[in-house]
Amino acid sequence: KTVQPINTPTWVLERNPYYWAVDTEGNQLPYIDKVQLTLAENLEVLNLRAVAGEYDLQERHIDIAKLPVILENQEKGGYKVHLDQAYNGSDSVLQINQSYSADPEVAKWLTNADFRRALSLGLDRDQLNETFWLGVGIPGSVVPAESSAYNPGPEYRTTWSTHDVDKANALLDSLGLTKKDSDGFRLRTDNGERLRIEITTTQAFLPYPKQAEMIADQWRKIGIFAEVKENERNLAMTRIRNNEHHIFMWTNGGTELLYLFPRHAIPVDPTEAYMGPLFAQWYASNGAQGKEPTDPNLQRIFQLFRGAASQQREDRVKTAQEIWKILVDQQYGIGTVGQSPAFMGVRLASNKLGNIPSRVCIAQHCRTPGGSHPETWYYKE
Repeated sequence: KTVQPINTPTWVLERNPYYWAVDTEGNQLPYIDKVQLTLAENLEVLNLRAVAGEYDLQERHIDIAKLPVILENQEKGGYKVHLDQAYNGSDSVLQINQSYSADPEVAKWLTNADFRRALSLGLDRDQLNETFWLGVGIPGSVVPAESSAYNPGPEYRTTWSTHDVDKANALLDSLGLTKKDSDGFRLRTDNGERLRIEITTTQAFLPYPKQAEMIADQWRKIGIFAEVKENERNLAMTRIRNNEHHIFMWTNGGTELLYLFPRHAIPVDPTEAYMGPLFAQWYASNGAQGKEPTDPNLQRIFQLFRGAASQQREDRVKTAQEIWKILVDQQYGIGTVGQSPAFMGVRLASNKLGNIPSRVCIAQHCRTPGGSHPETWYYKE
């Protein structure tokens, strides 16, 4: 049976109004002719409405922490829950700005590989997983799932990405950050004041501010004072484009297909260059704008990425693996927990809708809810 396809650019569908289509046998079928956007005041309201069964389809911004309540209300709300797994390495990444320069002392540490490694070793990813992912995620680095051809090897899941407070403290001590204040926080080497690292967050998809607060608490054990700055999303992006942030917390979704969506892994797209806005401008403009990186590892990544365009598939895969090896070793982006449905894979579908797949792709190139082909949905009445 065929139903006239229509394009639906939204992810919240309501059945007001609907019209009739005719299948190849002359039978009338209801199909979605019009979609209606429903604006939620905030993410908490969105989740409450979803639990109450007010949406025909909702996937983005559903909080996985509310999964027990969501499952409990399936029958009452008239919907079914689907969990769609992602294959990117980390739903929440501490993206460290390598082109930051406003405070030379802070910039010195952000661009120091051992400092970044110490920050990574200071994370208790298991605690994060149990608290914010209900234990269903996979702790580790930023590399894509082992099922990806681009994965450089299973050992890179844990490289610099385990919880080792002693090793983290030893690394920081070896860098000369040995002096501490009365609260145990390490001091700057230029003026003796407390070294303050800012984590910029925004409330979108995941509870990034709460996750960052837990990370800041974990870093106390290695003497690092992290100040969590929650910004409205547009303001956060403006600050990032202006090269004002130290660390930004965001997903690396899409990077499992590195050549299709690289910007959450390496700073090549000025639109979202969390790990170096000026370097992305330089790369995208062929050196006409921005700033050229002096870090030989970043230079190597840019060289590999640009050269991959002319390679055959086998060599291109090896190049991607080499890029991931450098990224994990250098910890430009510190992974936490990933390969889960948390980011945009908790999907609520009304029982009134037909032709809803049990699992769908939630990668960047699938563009939720496009991966489930909304043009084929229909109402069962």
